[in-house]
Amino acid sequence: MSEYPVYRGMRTAGPVLLARGAGFIMGLLLLPIYALIGVSLAGWAVGMGLFAANWAAALGIDRFARGKMQVTAVGITGVGLVSRTWITFGALFVFAKFVDPHIGVVAAITFLIAFTADLLARTISQTAARHLNRPTEKEGPA
Repeated sequence: MSEYPVYRGMRTAGPVLLARGAGFIMGLLLLPIYALIGVSLAGWAVGMGLFAANWAAALGIDRFARGKMQVTAVGITGVGLVSRTWITFGALFVFAKFVDPHIGVVAAITFLIAFTADLLARTISQTAARHLNRPTEKEGPA
């Protein structure tokens, strides 16, 4: 057994629906707004599809990082976060350039809003979980 702390997976506090589903909730809130202002619903669908793929990749990367030293897990998840966004925006750029620029821009905006909501919710939830699991002074260090 290693003397270094091992990553045990993403911990969350608060409602799981908000901690893990904030991006999807935000996407659903965007749908009627887009319909009211006449924005391409195809762009919404492409953006949410890319967000769903990105979200699933994040869960896969987290699963891959489990059981590794915490320093290694931070590197894996950090590289995963940056590479997922670059790959997604690269795909959106290619889509906007060669398929339909209007749909591509709407998809990029949709993805960015859903991704930001998800990132903020997970950050707050994980920070709260870390605070709730912090040992008291009587218990000593973890």
